[in-house]
Amino acid sequence: MMIRAQTIVARTPNALLASLDRFHLQSKAKGGTFLFALSAPSDALSVITSHLKSHFPRHIGCLSSPLPAYHSHIMCAVALLNGITFRSTIAGRADPQVGRWHAARHSSTQQLAAAQSSVFEEFNGDVGKVNWEDIWDRTAMSSQEMIPVELRTARPEDVSSILYFSDKAPEGIAKALKATFPHSNELGFLASSTPFITGRPVTLFHDGEIYSDGAIGIALQPSLGHTSLEVEFPDLVDLTPDLQITSSEGNLILTLDNGNPTCLLLAAMNKHGLDGRDVLLKDDEFYVGVMSGGKVERLHRITSGDPSRGTIALGTTSAPSQGSTIRMLYLPRRDEVTLNLEPTHGNTSISFIATPDSFGDGLPSSALDNDVLVIDENFIAGSENGFMLRRGAKEEGWICTLPGGQACLRWT
Repeated sequence: MMIRAQTIVARTPNALLASLDRFHLQSKAKGGTFLFALSAPSDALSVITSHLKSHFPRHIGCLSSPLPAYHSHIMCAVALLNGITFRSTIAGRADPQVGRWHAARHSSTQQLAAAQSSVFEEFNGDVGKVNWEDIWDRTAMSSQEMIPVELRTARPEDVSSILYFSDKAPEGIAKALKATFPHSNELGFLASSTPFITGRPVTLFHDGEIYSDGAIGIALQPSLGHTSLEVEFPDLVDLTPDLQITSSEGNLILTLDNGNPTCLLLAAMNKHGLDGRDVLLKDDEFYVGVMSGGKVERLHRITSGDPSRGTIALGTTSAPSQGSTIRMLYLPRRDEVTLNLEPTHGNTSISFIATPDSFGDGLPSSALDNDVLVIDENFIAGSENGFMLRRGAKEEGWICTLPGGQACLRWT
């Protein structure tokens, strides 16, 4: 169960350390595993992380990015949880390559002799002769055997929700967790990139050790409290009404309502006064939303479109399946991302937020009335790399990088 949670915003390292001391004193007799996500200047990281590790030897944590409203301050989200902690070294997959699936989809018989340990490694042969979907299916099967050792004795019914901090490729651990605990909720935080801060791609902390890859997490039991997992998106503009995917493969949507997807998108943009020649398919502007009950249930960024072929490529490993109802959506450019950081009125929660890649020089930072602001009962962390979530057995894990997108695991 969630024992305690706070998000601390501080002007100085000393102000943060004083708040952490209070959290430690108030939590001393409660036990549990300590979670943290820290955003701080590089010259303050050593003293803060040493402080955290000395107070809480049992911990999992990572470095995060600042939230827009407090980007000039130090932020540290902290929580105490009871559960089964784990460390995963299952590799994920490389970033999707535009057009890869179109080139590969006719090659269904290619056989690759690869050991289980190297199935995730980059293939350097002729990419046009590789059946990537087959590779991934076999990878998922082997992932069941590669489930972290700490979780191997847990029964599926013993795990209701799973939280983890990950590098930027969480597909491996996500596939393994779904194969082993299919009915659980899964929320993964893709740690912020830190090559210019710590010299590591990402920086993960686990019981005194520091890692540059993989994942660390905690599995929660249903007997320790009921949780719900929700996702929210900032104000998106509908470009199209509901459309049905009539064919898709890999990360490509091939046809919508038996028509050309890219032409449908261009027509919708023109209808809304958007000049496709200037803004078509720029990063973080155009999305495909998978609909359920009139609401966006899942969101994928459009990475490219081909008017002649008609295909649209998505920034995901797997496009929505045939028969899915979708809308094309547009996120207007904004100078800042506004987030609701208000307490949730007694409902303890953990929130992961996708933040912008960078903040404009003129973006103001909210002023603090005191040296420190403490948001009780809420663990709030942001990363420009986004988060991955899965709600139960019917949903495949997916990554949200939409600036302002927010996933919340709430105790009810």
